Amino acid sequence: MSAITVQGVQFFNSATSCIDQFENTSRTYKIYSYIQSFGTFFAYLFDKVALIWHRVETQMASFTRAPSEGFSKQRLIVCMHGLNNNPVQFKKIFDEMQKRDLSETNVYIPYILQKGNAKLDDMVRPIFAEIVKWAQNQDKKELVLVGISNGGRIAQAIEAELIKSDQMTNLSQLRVVSIVGACRGSILVDLLHRLHLSWLLSRNIAEEMSTDSSRNKQLDQDFATGSSKSVNLKCTYTRIASPHDWQVPNYNSTLIETPKHPALYAIVPGHGHNSIVNAVAKAVVERIF
Repeated sequence: MSAITVQGVQFFNSATSCIDQFENTSRTYKIYSYIQSFGTFFAYLFDKVALIWHRVETQMASFTRAPSEGFSKQRLIVCMHGLNNNPVQFKKIFDEMQKRDLSETNVYIPYILQKGNAKLDDMVRPIFAEIVKWAQNQDKKELVLVGISNGGRIAQAIEAELIKSDQMTNLSQLRVVSIVGACRGSILVDLLHRLHLSWLLSRNIAEEMSTDSSRNKQLDQDFATGSSKSVNLKCTYTRIASPHDWQVPNYNSTLIETPKHPALYAIVPGHGHNSIVNAVAKAVVERIF
């Protein structure tokens, strides 16, 4: 079991090692971590109110739209927010990126269609179109996809679509970061179906986000096929999960093994589905650059 620490976050080189490390910690530690996650959740709520008060969404507006002529720099970072959220979810990560040299980097943090409640293919389409436009010139490009929760599912679908459509020709490197990603659906959605409470969800999420949905099975197959086809492309993956995640509790949705490409996996105790984003911001940016 080998581990490295990046900006305070402990990563492992396999999902199994990552999960085993947390599962083998003491019961006392797990209870303390669980209680701590409530405190960090309330801190997240206060921070969110402050961001609304200071109109940060307006300040980030220029990064939520693609220029009419398309993106033009060597590196394109595309950040996809979670369900019922908005680009401000990336504020801490965005602030950390601003400390780096962005002279050859475009940052794109689009609003996801219907706040993530649309069909997966419909959410992917406009973002995919901008990436293809950017990648069409002959320069070797570096693409970075960062997804939070449902945004992780969108990122995986974009990657699969890029490979399937042979649009990777001009890419020299692909980096993918999934934070509490719902790439294989959520067992919470499964539970709501069993309790006949799926009406609490939007129609598309109820249909597509269950772990056994046909769309998730297709995405999993497309990703597996794409991984075998992309062996000549330099790909790196970073997958970060929470042990106190009520929305995407199943580790296998985030901590997906990629045997043909290097990946790092982390479980971050003391944080839940929402507060984890700010907690890992520095580590995420370190992995991006």
